[in-house]
This record gives sequence, structure tokens and C-alpha cells, in this order.
Amino acid sequence: MSDTFCPIPWIFQAARSNGDIRICCQANITKNQGVIRKSDGTAYNVGVDNLNEARNADLIKNVRLNMLSGKWSEECGRCRNEEENGLSSRRLYEEKNWPDFTLQKAQKITNNLGEIDTDINPVQYYDLRFGNFCNLKCRMCGPTDSDTWYEDWEKLTGKTTYKETSGEVKIYRKGNKLVSDAYNWVNNDSFWNQLYNNVQNIEHVYFAGGEPMLIDRHYDFLQHCIDTDSAKNIIVEYNTNMSTLPPRVIDLWKKFKQVRVGASIDGYGKVLEYQRNPAKWNKLLKNLYTLDRSPPNIMGWLAFTVTAYNVNHMIDFMKWKLTESGFKKLNCFKGKPIITFHMAHHPKHLNIRVLPDDLKKQIVTNFDNFVDWIEDTDLPDNTKTKAKDIRNSVVSYMTSESYYNEHWDYFKNYTSALDKIRAESLLDVEPIFKDYI
Repeated sequence: MSDTFCPIPWIFQAARSNGDIRICCQANITKNQGVIRKSDGTAYNVGVDNLNEARNADLIKNVRLNMLSGKWSEECGRCRNEEENGLSSRRLYEEKNWPDFTLQKAQKITNNLGEIDTDINPVQYYDLRFGNFCNLKCRMCGPTDSDTWYEDWEKLTGKTTYKETSGEVKIYRKGNKLVSDAYNWVNNDSFWNQLYNNVQNIEHVYFAGGEPMLIDRHYDFLQHCIDTDSAKNIIVEYNTNMSTLPPRVIDLWKKFKQVRVGASIDGYGKVLEYQRNPAKWNKLLKNLYTLDRSPPNIMGWLAFTVTAYNVNHMIDFMKWKLTESGFKKLNCFKGKPIITFHMAHHPKHLNIRVLPDDLKKQIVTNFDNFVDWIEDTDLPDNTKTKAKDIRNSVVSYMTSESYYNEHWDYFKNYTSALDKIRAESLLDVEPIFKDYI
């Protein structure tokens, strides 16, 4: 197997929150954000375009050819960086998810231009971000990810516009609320008809947002899969903020081959509420226990986004998970770490590499003490190995590069400004910053 090969460019199709088709969500940190474009430079969009046509656009053909020749594409830089720092990348994850789609199979179905026959090789795996409709305004996000951000965006920047992959988005007031028209593709029948027409070939579909649990048509899609007897063959995966978990979705999930729920929980208590305003920890915890007690075909994990704000708190959260949570399912099945974490690569001013060197050293010491605590605590032996792996991955990534000189002042200004807007205080939430801010 090539060290650059990934099945994604052959079996996968992904849509950004604005409907623009991209090669993979991991490519979001690159200049083009992984967006697949036509010859005139405009993006293919799931709301208006033929989905199959986008599968043989120039960008995706080039990525296929690079993978087949053992080269890294720019769009795959995040996976490359993570693997070089000992982290588990999306590429490695998908290799495990699709063991039958090998390098040899990819070579067989790809011509010398990087094209595939889309009729013979339909999409098996969709990654769909259902607009920016969300009830939270997470600090590492922004208006492209959540319309709840609009009011704070206007206060923070003084602007009623922001950049998207298909140009500038205009925010305008409708009644008492700021809105935009850039994310309405979710209600476009053309997209849903194309998805329904391929439902018999779907093996895996990943839903995110915004917040997917707020999108009514996503429930219609689940029901369509059940009605066409396709659900039994489909793995449904979510990234959800756990602010809502309606009983009807659990009833629908029971009919699917498997349901995987990545719960976007970045800590507990006031740290979680600070990073994911206006989330309420007690409500989220109640939904986590509902998920933990769900039917056996439903699995879940704690998807912890590591930022400069919560990297130190990550230690207390893992202790809580191991000794107080009482979870029987969440991150308790074979192969899952204590918590499932991923780095906030962007925005760079919230990346953990932005932290001052002395603060990084303090955090490294805290992680070392956590490993010692694991050694002295009555926990399964594999937990000790998992703790060391997490420590090594976080420390390696954090210390391998520094964004301090370039982005630290922006971190302080951004944090202070948003604290004022939201009547919050970082120092109240994470005192470790008291000597640095």
C-alpha cells in the first residue's frame, strides 16, 4: 500500500456548508480549501450541478494520479502533517474503513488522465455539510459554519460580509435576525433527487453542518432509505454538537446497518460552554447519556476539538471520562482512544502552536503528570498505552512548530474582543493563562 494512497478520490463526494463540492474536508486548510472547480474557475455546487460531472474535474484527477504515483498533493497536506507528527490522519482512518478498496483496485479503474467511469463506479460515501444552520457559535468557527455567528461577526469586525469559497457572502437583516442566502442549497430538489437516485449504492453517509439535527430534510432522507429497504446496507455517521437528540432520530437509526455519532464535546462545564457558546453542559450531558444507552447498532465517541483554549483542560476531561462519567459505550469499544481528539489547525490564532514556549512547557509537564496519574490509578493496562499515545501526539504536534510570533497578539486581541461581546472571561475559565494575558 502506498503511503499516500487514500480511497476518498474514487468513492467519495463531499459538500461544504455552502454546497460547493470539495475533495475532502481535510483540504479546508489549503489555499483553495479543496474546492473542485470548473474550467472557468467557478465551483461545482451540489445545489445546481451534476454530481457525477464533478467527479472527473481536473483537481480530483490530479490528486488520483499523484496518489497512484506515491506523491502527496497539496490538498492532502493536513494528513501528511498529522502523520509526520504521530497523529492518526483521515487517510489512515479511511484506509481502515475501506479495506477492500485497495491501491490495486484504484489503478485498475483509473485511466492515464486520472478519470474513472462514474456509471460503473458510483459514489459509495457522501460527506454532507447541511448549510451553516446552527444553534451554537463556537469560538473556532465563524459565519461559514454557523448563522448564529452573524451578530457577533458584525460586532467583532464591523462588517456585514465575509468570504466564502464562491465569493463574498452578504449578511442582511430580516425582521430581528441577520440572515444570508448563501446556504439555501439544502432545500434544492435537484440535489436530493440525485442523492435518492444513488441510494442503492450508498454504503456510508456522513452528516455535519452547521448542526445536522436541525435539518428536517435529513430526516426525510433517513426515512427514504428505510422505505427503499436501503437502510440495512448503510452506515450513517454524524458530527453533532449534542444540543438536541430528538427521540424520532433514535427510532430511525434503529433501522440502519450502523450509526456512528461523533459528539463534539470539547471538555465539560464552563470550559465547554466557553468554547461552544451558548451550549449548556448539563443539557449536553443528558443527551450524552441517552446516546450511551442507545440500541447496539448505534456507536458513539467524544470528538474533542483541541484548541489553545482547552488543550490543558483536555487532561481533566480525560480524568473525568475515565473515573466519573460512567459511560459504557462512548469511547469504550475496542480501538477507540480515551477520547477521540483532533487538532484545530485553523484558525491559526487558536491552534495550540500559537501558545508561548513557557506555557507549552507547563502543559507538557501537566501531560506527563497525567501519564503518571494513569500509572498509579486502577485502570486497564491498555488505558495506560492510550494515555501515552495521546500525550505523545499532542506534545509532538504542539512543539514541532511555533505560530507565536505571527499569531499570538491576534489570539489575545480576538479573545478579549469576543469576551467583551459575550460577557465572558478566558481567565475565569482557564486560569493557566493568567501570567500570559
